[in-house]
Amino acid sequence: MIGLDAARFLAAMLVMVFHLGAYAWQAPLSTAGRAFDSAAAYPGLFAWTWFGWIGVELFFVISGFVIAYSAEHATARAFLRSRILRLVPAVWICATLTALVSLAIGRMGSGRHVLRAYLDCVLFVPVEPWLDGVYWTLGVEIAFYALVFALLRLGRFRSIGPVCAVVGGVSTLFWVATLAAPNLPALAANRVAELTLLRHGCFFALGVFLWLSLVKGPTAGRLCVIAVCAVGALVEIGDAAGSFLFQMGRSEDPLLPRLVFAGCVLMIVASVRGNAWLRVRLGERGCALARRIGLMTYPLYLLHNVNGAALIHRLGGGGVPPYAALVAACCAMLLLSYAVMRWAEPFVRARLSATLDRVGLERPLRAEGRPAPGL
Repeated sequence: MIGLDAARFLAAMLVMVFHLGAYAWQAPLSTAGRAFDSAAAYPGLFAWTWFGWIGVELFFVISGFVIAYSAEHATARAFLRSRILRLVPAVWICATLTALVSLAIGRMGSGRHVLRAYLDCVLFVPVEPWLDGVYWTLGVEIAFYALVFALLRLGRFRSIGPVCAVVGGVSTLFWVATLAAPNLPALAANRVAELTLLRHGCFFALGVFLWLSLVKGPTAGRLCVIAVCAVGALVEIGDAAGSFLFQMGRSEDPLLPRLVFAGCVLMIVASVRGNAWLRVRLGERGCALARRIGLMTYPLYLLHNVNGAALIHRLGGGGVPPYAALVAACCAMLLLSYAVMRWAEPFVRARLSATLDRVGLERPLRAEGRPAPGL
């Protein structure tokens, strides 16, 4: 789906400009901040970059949509295989690159700490320490994948709607309760709350019900769940805005990230409804380009934070003006992400796929990737 590939790329770009243009120079204790090491400051960009973390919430919505769409005709074993081949190669490659950079710059802790954090990343350990703060989202994604896998394993994928309605409803209820109990958001910051989808379940459920409504057809119940989850999502965004602003010592209105999130979700809806039109207008080459851009987003997300901050520090130390260093770092991360997607990932994925064949993890059916009616 062309629109979803574009939305993923937009989400990754939002996160990158936030980390490098706003967060790294104002949160010195973060992994990006340690790599950045006060190399520059971008106060003039803050109004345009501080809300870029909203890209992560968009990733969760897109995951809910895409995983439900792709898992509908899969077996549990085929779904497991597809997730392994999607997640593992990029993490192994990107974590290795980040570990080498971390050791080279010498500001990310001792060699033993870097090694332990590296092993946590490549083994998908869902708790800290991580080489790079961005890896926290993988555990949350895998928690949602585990839920879908369990439904497939039990032969109850048709229950994904009711199950996700419960997940999204509980998450929304929690966030609404925080409006009356200010101490509750501290519970949401707990890693257990993240891994049980208490914090972000409303986003995944929103994506699943967008899929149900746009592909299967809207019903009053589905639209009601979308509205409920949207409320939870907007409250969570307000809490996340307060947390990031506190870390950066700033004060801003959380209305802007809420509006950006709502606009991006509407863009996703419009792009899915107009997917057939987009494919005709862009043609074969345009569709292939959109697909590559979509595939770049995962390595871009994993690479940009520590590596981009370290590059800005290096360029700044070499006399490059701060804004030129920022642009150069963003371009370098895009090129590196393209190289990982184009050459490194396929190389690792092919060998991992052969290993999965040997252990008997079946290949997905050819029919799995075909567009649903109306798309």
